[in-house]
Amino acid sequence: MDFKKSLKDVVVLVVICAVFATILAAVNSVTAPIIAERLEGAANQAYEAVMPGATGFEDVDLSSYTLPATVKEAKREKSGMGYAVKLETKGYGPGMILIVGVDANGVVTGATCVTSSETNGVEKTYGDNFVGKNLADSAAVDTVGGSTLTSQAYKSAIADAINTATILGGGSADLRTPEEILNDNLNAALGTEGASFTELFMVEVTEGVDKIYSADNGKGYVCVIGEEFIGVGEDGVALGDSANKAVAEAAAAIVKASVVTELDVSEYLNSSDRNIKKIFRSIVSVSKTDSGNYVVVAKVTGYADNMIIKIAISAEGVIIDATCLSSNETNGTEKTYGDKFIGKTNEEADAVDTVGGSTLTTDAYKKAVGYAFDAITIIETPAEEGGATNE
Repeated sequence: MDFKKSLKDVVVLVVICAVFATILAAVNSVTAPIIAERLEGAANQAYEAVMPGATGFEDVDLSSYTLPATVKEAKREKSGMGYAVKLETKGYGPGMILIVGVDANGVVTGATCVTSSETNGVEKTYGDNFVGKNLADSAAVDTVGGSTLTSQAYKSAIADAINTATILGGGSADLRTPEEILNDNLNAALGTEGASFTELFMVEVTEGVDKIYSADNGKGYVCVIGEEFIGVGEDGVALGDSANKAVAEAAAAIVKASVVTELDVSEYLNSSDRNIKKIFRSIVSVSKTDSGNYVVVAKVTGYADNMIIKIAISAEGVIIDATCLSSNETNGTEKTYGDKFIGKTNEEADAVDTVGGSTLTTDAYKKAVGYAFDAITIIETPAEEGGATNE
C-alpha cells in the first residue's frame, strides 16, 4: 500500500467535505429565515382563518396558567377580539391538531384541523358546526355516525379551547373531564369520596331508571333518572329527598336480587339442523335469570375483525340492554350503537337504521341481535316443533 498516496486522498476528501459544509452553512443561513418566515406565515393564516377580522396576534405565555393538556399554544388577538388556541388531541388516530378561535364572549369564531391521521376526513369540515356556539351549545353538536371517535375528540377539543379562552381572559372554567364529572356526581349521590363505580349491564327490567352504577367498594348503587343521581345505600334506602326515591330503591332492590345462571347449549352445536348449528356457532354463551330473562353473548364479524356483542332480552321478548364487549372496529360506532336497540322487540330491532360510514359494523351488530333472538326461540321451542329464526 502506498501510504503517502492514501494520506493524500484522505486530505483531499477532508478538504472537499469542509468546502461543502461551508457552502451548506452559507445556504442555510440564507434559506433558514425564509423557511421560518413562510412557516410562521402559514401558521398565522390558520389563526386568521379561525378569527375573521383579526388585526394580528401576539403569543401568550401559558406557563402560569392551568389549562387542558390538549392546549399547545394560544395567541391573543391584538384588538381584544379574543383568542386563537392550538390544540392536539387523539381521535381514531393520534396527532389531530386543531386551531380554534374564541371571541371575548366565549363564542367560537372558527375551527380548523391543520393536521390529522384520521381515516374518514370528517375533521376537515366538522369545525364548521361549532361557529357561533358557546360552551353549552357546542356540547349539543351531533357526533358523526361512522366517525364517532374523531368527532367526539373534536368536540372535546372545542370545549378545551373555549375554557382556555375563558381562563386567559380572566374568568374561571371547570376543567374536569366528562369522566371526572360523572365520577364526582356518583360519589356525591352516594355520600362517598374517591370511590370508583361500574356501570351495570342491565339484565332486569327497572322501570323509570336510565342507568345504574355499582360502587366498587360495595357501598351501594347510584340510579340515574334523567339528569338526577340518586344514591341507594347498602341498606337499600335512598339518600336525599328526591321525589324519585322509591323508584331508585325498587330498581336497586331488583338488581341486588337478580340471579343469572349460564345454560349448557352445547347440544345445539351437534344439531342435525344446519341452521341451528350455524346460529349456535356464533353464540358464545347463553344465560337466564330467575325472572325468565335471557343474556346472550354472540360473536360476529364486523369491518375489521370479530365483535363480541352482549344482549339482554326480557321474558316478554324486549331488549333490556345491548353492548359491545370487544372489537377492533375503526370508527367507534359499536361503542354506542347498542343504545338504539333498548326497548325494541325482534322485529323492531331488525328495522334499526345502520350508520352511514359504518355499514359493516352496524350490520354485524344487528346480526348479533338477531342471533340472540334466534337462540332464545330455539331454546324455548321443543325440538319436535322446530321454530322460526331470523335466517
